[in-house]
Formats: sequence, C-alpha cells, structure tokens
Amino acid sequence: MPYLVEFHNRAGFASSFRVEWDGGECPPDRTEVITAGGVAKVDLREYGVPEGTSCWARAYVQGGPNHDSGDNFDYGEDDSSTASYSITGTTLNPSFSLDIID
Repeated sequence: MPYLVEFHNRAGFASSFRVEWDGGECPPDRTEVITAGGVAKVDLREYGVPEGTSCWARAYVQGGPNHDSGDNFDYGEDDSSTASYSITGTTLNPSFSLDIID
C-alpha cells in the first residue's frame, strides 16, 4: 500500500499524469508534461488521500487519447514501497502498466 507514485515515460511522446480514485484525484492539475525518458513523482500524503483507498493512474497523452492504467494499488501512508507506472508504445496505441517496488 504505497504512498509514493512514480511515472516513467518510456514512450516516444510527451504525457502528463494524475492519480485518481473514486471521488478524487491528485495532483489537482496533473504532473508537468514529461517527455520520453522523463520521470515524475507524486507523494500522495500531500493530498489527503484516505488510508486504504484503491487508486489508479491516468496518462494525458499529448496528441493522442487519454489512457487509464487499468492497474490499481491501495494507498498506505506508512508503506515504504513505490507504485511505479510506466508508459510505452505509440501515441495512438500506448501501453500503461504498474509495478510495486519494495
């Protein structure tokens, strides 16, 4: 149940990201736009996410459709693991996946 989320852009397009859950989202205005090879980090403790909330990520692909990860994680304020999302592929056919790193 991580509190830190990393977004790795391993695709050939720019994208911004946001963590979402039923009834909420953070950061409020997405991450900065990240180009290929870039990484953004979000500390969910800064946004008042309720303990145990099931969260997922959304990528806002520049020049393409938005894309939900389809992979959820449970938020945990004191957990030291990291939810690491990676986006790969093309603008119109991205692949977005989650790894939990201990």
